[in-house]
Amino acid sequence: MKELRIGASQFLRGMFGRSADPYAGADLRTSRRIMVALLALNGILVLVFLPLEPVDEQIGLAGWFIAPAIVVAAGVAAVLVARRSPSFDDLLVIAYLGLASIATLNWLAAGGSSAYEDLYVLWLGAAAPHPPRRAFTLLGVMLGALALPLVYSGTSSETVGDMVAEALLLVGFGSILFSYLHLVRQQRLGLRAGAEVARRLASVDALTGLGNRRAFDDSLTVEVARAARDGDPLSIGLVDIDSLKRINDVYGHLEGDRCLGEVARVMESSLRSTDRCFRWGGDEFVVVLPGSGREAADDVLERVAENVRQACSGPDGRGLEISWGAAEISPGASPEDVLAAADVAMLEQKTEKRR
Repeated sequence: MKELRIGASQFLRGMFGRSADPYAGADLRTSRRIMVALLALNGILVLVFLPLEPVDEQIGLAGWFIAPAIVVAAGVAAVLVARRSPSFDDLLVIAYLGLASIATLNWLAAGGSSAYEDLYVLWLGAAAPHPPRRAFTLLGVMLGALALPLVYSGTSSETVGDMVAEALLLVGFGSILFSYLHLVRQQRLGLRAGAEVARRLASVDALTGLGNRRAFDDSLTVEVARAARDGDPLSIGLVDIDSLKRINDVYGHLEGDRCLGEVARVMESSLRSTDRCFRWGGDEFVVVLPGSGREAADDVLERVAENVRQACSGPDGRGLEISWGAAEISPGASPEDVLAAADVAMLEQKTEKRR
């Protein structure tokens, strides 16, 4: 029972608490379609009710000019909502105007229990897409409009009984509808968050926290297009940890993984804010260097190598060494060609170190 009370309390706080985006998880396109359907249905039902509920009880024949004007306004509003792109705030204003039109028709018919007041139930659908605070406020205004006939039709037991019954129906049905749609929005937000997490995890190397090859491909595509558009240079660097295989063989893969993680962190912190570092695979990393020609890329990677040498150490206490090679993407060259050139440059550096 205690858990039930706590769950209900959290649910109510979630419904009526303030949030940065009260419409988070709501579907504006579907809400617009619902509003179009409500406006069209409201106009059709009013036309059906007019012969049954004459609108000349209060102001005579003038009522027959106002009622058709309301029907026409509903039709025009339906067309505008369908063809334009109203916001949620616009839809809320239309909902309030819809309530005003029903109250006006009910007054023209001078009926505390006329057919027009049954249309209030229809307009609960206009409140449903909005967050609970606004939806229940609209419901409160609806109940006030429902009670207006008590001012001009008296307070007979029959009139009061009809209004109480319809008010209970509106409150009950509205509460269920608003709560259900609030849950739907929360579930939709949860699904979106889960999908975003899955998307990010699919692009992150679990061992180093850097982007993986998929993230590299995406980033390179964007940077190549940007470089071609702006005419800026773009280089790619390949980096290899020299002694990682020996560390794995002698000290085990856990030590090798630790070294990989340290090198990844130092490399990422040594790069410029515009540069991106990715795990290429095994003991190799790839660096995307926007705005850098070959010489600038060499300078950046040389600084990275020095930082790794000073900050990272193997299990034997010696500083870790990296080899690197860079190549600039020239017009017409494919990324594969540039990667191959950077790989050749890196192998040449490794060969020099062995001499």
